Amino acid sequence: MIDNSKFNSFFKLHSENVDNSNNQGFWKVTDEVIKSYILENTSKKDGITLVDLGGGTGRWISKLDRYFTNSKFIIVDLSSDMLKKAQEKIDNGIFNNEVQLVESNIEDISLLDDNIADVIISTYNPLSFTNEPQKVINEAYRILKADGIAMITSQAYYNALYSKINNYLADVKELEYIRNEKKLKWNDFVPETWQLSKEDLENMYKNAGFKNVFSRGIATIIQPQKEDFDQTNSELGSLSSKLNDDEAFFNFILDLEINAGKDEFAVNRAMNIMVLGKKLK
Repeated sequence: MIDNSKFNSFFKLHSENVDNSNNQGFWKVTDEVIKSYILENTSKKDGITLVDLGGGTGRWISKLDRYFTNSKFIIVDLSSDMLKKAQEKIDNGIFNNEVQLVESNIEDISLLDDNIADVIISTYNPLSFTNEPQKVINEAYRILKADGIAMITSQAYYNALYSKINNYLADVKELEYIRNEKKLKWNDFVPETWQLSKEDLENMYKNAGFKNVFSRGIATIIQPQKEDFDQTNSELGSLSSKLNDDEAFFNFILDLEINAGKDEFAVNRAMNIMVLGKKLK
């Protein structure tokens, strides 16, 4: 079970700092990769309803807002601290489209009716912080309209093993736990999170009823440095610095990542995995 006190303390601080990642080269690349996948797979951009599961401060709604017209965005999040930041953005009038906030566990969104969403997104892995990821996928299917699409990300299993071995020199006991349970704790201030493979996630989608299921990798080639270990989102590793300072390098890496993330044989190598699926009539 997710430790509620750990969850609340983590996201209270996260709410203050998550938008700082807009200034870090590594996250700027992964943001552009995610945005490209979302926009490429959203055929209609006028008069739709888009639900952001675990959308927190509205960071992703603010990135997507200009690509949509006459639409409604619904941010669902369990953290009141994250939603307070989203409300501040609404109050400041930064959105062109309507934005609604729903405080709820994304495993049981009873406040939302069936068949209301044309598009569902969930970026940077709220799924990994839940008790039962399958329930989240089931809820996404329930609230999605026929012909709608859901695009949900998770922290990735093989990357977790790679990072724990190469960056942390984790002991055998911890590695066995990750292998057997597909869960881990990155450090003392992050709650335990799920680490799932492409196959795990695609099976969850199919179990919920989704069709035309496929996956995309996020950060399939590059790896974060200080950025991934700093809860204030203010540190810059050497890669982020170069990505910030060298536009040609940034664009080349972005092109590499977008294309590598579409390679089905590379997806499981990624830091995060996005699974996409449609609810057919």
